[in-house]
Amino acid sequence: MQNKLQELTEKLYKEGLSKGQSEAEAITANAKAEAKKILNDARQEAESIIDRANKSAAEAKKNADAEIAMVSRQVIAQVKQSVESLITAKIITPAAKAAVNDVAFVQTLVKTAVENFKADNQNVTELNVLLPESQQKEFEQFINEAAIKQLGDNKTEFVFSNRIKSGFRIVSKDSGYYISFTEQDFLNLFSEYTRPKMRQLLFGQE
Repeated sequence: MQNKLQELTEKLYKEGLSKGQSEAEAITANAKAEAKKILNDARQEAESIIDRANKSAAEAKKNADAEIAMVSRQVIAQVKQSVESLITAKIITPAAKAAVNDVAFVQTLVKTAVENFKADNQNVTELNVLLPESQQKEFEQFINEAAIKQLGDNKTEFVFSNRIKSGFRIVSKDSGYYISFTEQDFLNLFSEYTRPKMRQLLFGQE
């Protein structure tokens, strides 16, 4: 009896031990599988993060390069324009100043401008021609001759103004419309004509 009990006990022990080992092995296998899955997921997530970071870095570099290129073009364009304007001003300013202070030249322009202004504006009846107050003496004889002979009417009034430093301005009394030939106007006009050629000479551009 005792032997049977012992055999039964040993049998139960062995079965329990075997079952426990199986369960332990299953738990271990599941744990390993879970750990492997977690590692794979973590590795994939890390690779995804790195990939996104690389793409973001590449996009940021691309945008930065584009921004730098755009700013560089703007800076180069501004520098070219500054150089062009400086050289043009150095060349043109003396010529413009000399032209508007050449009384004979300005008198010819005044006569031509008034005649053409009236020819192009048939409704204009009265004009004011504003001349530099500082050059009144030089223009007096011209005014008398121009008003009587060349311009042929008494509806063109010559006015000396301290607001006109050089050159002249023609104003329509009827509409207030005017055309201006001051030193700055001459400078702008000459610069407009010379700028393309200057740009070509300096930078090889049309």
